[in-house]
Amino acid sequence: MTRSRLTNVTPPAYGALVVVFTNQRLGPSSELLVSEDVASAMLHATADAASRAAEARWEQELVRWLEARAGACGRAGSLDVGDIAWTPEHFEAQRRFLIDAITRGALGSEHAAALERWRRMIEAHPRESVQVGRRWQWEASA
Repeated sequence: MTRSRLTNVTPPAYGALVVVFTNQRLGPSSELLVSEDVASAMLHATADAASRAAEARWEQELVRWLEARAGACGRAGSLDVGDIAWTPEHFEAQRRFLIDAITRGALGSEHAAALERWRRMIEAHPRESVQVGRRWQWEASA
């Protein structure tokens, strides 16, 4: 089955929409497939945890972006680590902030295992993959 990065995936056997969390730099073996409800809950939990610690502009933008993506799960079938507007000069601190938010969001969550897999995907993202000038994509396009 082929799919574009921002297209809903509907497995024939299930009939439900699936959201794919990816890290294209790591390849398909790192993909995490979850229902849109689970994806939305994961993104909301992460945004909520991040909002409590967000101080820098990038951190506040990340919270808004996570919330927007959580609301768009039915329209955007994948979320790649590379979609995040990392900045090369602050990448390590930004990655740590997101990893910590995912970890806090997983506490007591029924989706802790999925959040843990996503956290590892973020953790494994190489600094050299960060694109200079990357901007937040606020609208998911099909």
